[in-house]
Amino acid sequence: METRHVSRHYARRSWRHGSHYKRAFPKLSALCDVGSHVVLGGHVDRGPKPDVVEFPEVLAQSLARHAFRTVIGDAGYESERAHVLCREELGLESIFPTTVRGKKRKDGSPRVLRSPWRKRLKRWFPRRRYGQRWQIETVFSMIKRNLGSALRARKPWSLNREVILRMIVHNLMILRRPEASFQRSRT
Repeated sequence: METRHVSRHYARRSWRHGSHYKRAFPKLSALCDVGSHVVLGGHVDRGPKPDVVEFPEVLAQSLARHAFRTVIGDAGYESERAHVLCREELGLESIFPTTVRGKKRKDGSPRVLRSPWRKRLKRWFPRRRYGQRWQIETVFSMIKRNLGSALRARKPWSLNREVILRMIVHNLMILRRPEASFQRSRT
C-alpha cells in the first residue's frame, strides 16, 4: 500500500508526466556482467519510482552470486548513500554520473555539491569506463528480442514471476550457447 503512494507521488511530481498520474507498470532493476551479459541480480517492482530504492537489494544479490570490483549505473542510481554503500562498506568502485538537483540559487548559479563522493565524481568522471553501462541496455534488448517484449500476466504477483523467469531463461540461454558463437563485449 505504501509503495503505491510513493509511486503516485513520484509520478505526480515528475515534470515529464505533467499533472496526470502515470499508471503503475512492472519495473526491473538489474545488474549484469558486462563481459558475458549474464544477469547477476534483479528486483521487480511497480514503477514509476526512483531507481536508487532497489539498489541495495540488487547489489547484495549480485555480490552473493559473483565477485566484482566496479559498479556502473545511470543517473537514477546516483546518490551519496549509494556511493557510501559501494565504496566505504563494500569496497567497490561506483561510477554514476553526478546530477545537480534542486532549484538554482537566488543569484542564478547552480547549487554546490556538498557530499564528498559526488563532488569527487563531478570533478573526475571516467567517461571511457562509463561507456560499458550500455551493456545492460543490450541485455534488456536481448531479453525482449529473444523472449518477447509483452508480458502476458495481469496480476502483480504473476507479472513479477514472469519477469524473473525471463531473466533466468536469458541466463540459461547464454550459458547453454557455445563459447565461440556469442560475442563478448570488450572490457
